[in-house]
Amino acid sequence: MEEKSQIVSYHRSTGTDDLHTLCLGAFDIKFQTLREARLVKNVFLETVIEFTESELASSGPMPLKQLAIEFDEVDVSRDEIKMINNLATLPSFDCYTLKRGIGPMKISLLNDQILKLSDEKVGTLFDLMGRITRPLIQYLYTDDNLRIKDTSGLLNLIQNTEPFKVKDRLDVVATNLEISVKELPNYLQEFGELFLSVSYFESAFREYNPKLDQFLLWAEDGVKNSNLRNDPNAQRELTQTEQKFKELKENLEARFRLLGNITQIDWQDLRSSEFKSIQREILSQQANLAIGLCGLAVKMIEWEYQFPSAGGSPQQCLEFLSAEANVGLDNLLRSLPPVSL
Repeated sequence: MEEKSQIVSYHRSTGTDDLHTLCLGAFDIKFQTLREARLVKNVFLETVIEFTESELASSGPMPLKQLAIEFDEVDVSRDEIKMINNLATLPSFDCYTLKRGIGPMKISLLNDQILKLSDEKVGTLFDLMGRITRPLIQYLYTDDNLRIKDTSGLLNLIQNTEPFKVKDRLDVVATNLEISVKELPNYLQEFGELFLSVSYFESAFREYNPKLDQFLLWAEDGVKNSNLRNDPNAQRELTQTEQKFKELKENLEARFRLLGNITQIDWQDLRSSEFKSIQREILSQQANLAIGLCGLAVKMIEWEYQFPSAGGSPQQCLEFLSAEANVGLDNLLRSLPPVSL
């Protein structure tokens, strides 16, 4: 099974919205073959590099330590290899982790779009983003029928509304935040970006959490309800796998409960200190959610790739649990601090 997992499900289309892939075309890399490659988090929670160039692509993803062997300094500078190795240390490749991590690395970008979600992805987050737009619109306009899809739409609405209609309420919000009404759009934009990040991670959890439930049922059926039921080693492997994934799930769920609590905002009474507290908490949770969700994503993507119909023999199931599903989970869980609600 190890050979198969080396060509893990990197078939998925990627862009700025993935947790586990990073296209290198946005970076200052001279050699075309390398510039067209991408970094990928594999099922072992390691970063490898995947090429599109046919000869290299046929060999599957390459360990990063092979770069200096495969490419001489005439084609690829050692500074470029160092940059790629630095990028590979990021725990996730989502745009929020990139934005936070690239700065200290002093890496220049040719295309800063990788630091943003795609317009298409933002559009899919409409319902989740309603947590910021709907309460504020209700407060400012007392109208729940305005269909605002994102904070840009909200800002346009505020800027194009006759001032006297909402001036008193805008004054209240601005005064409580200790800013001027003119500064309010910038604050709302910043707040909107924070809420967008929460919506992005929550959408990823909604995608992979049901798959985790299916995976655990599949694993239980393959090991407990088969000829492996009397094999103590197999039962121990299953128990360890279940415990680790359930711990990961509970950790992520606790983070979303925490964010749900702090993002129930009374806009009429939102103070500057509360804004800063919410901002700090969301930024902190961004990092932890990215780590946990990236790990969950690559495990579930690989499972679906190898067992697209949730099939396989009991022995194949056990091999996947021991050789792939379990690998790296201990380190992943250690990197996620407990959550205080």
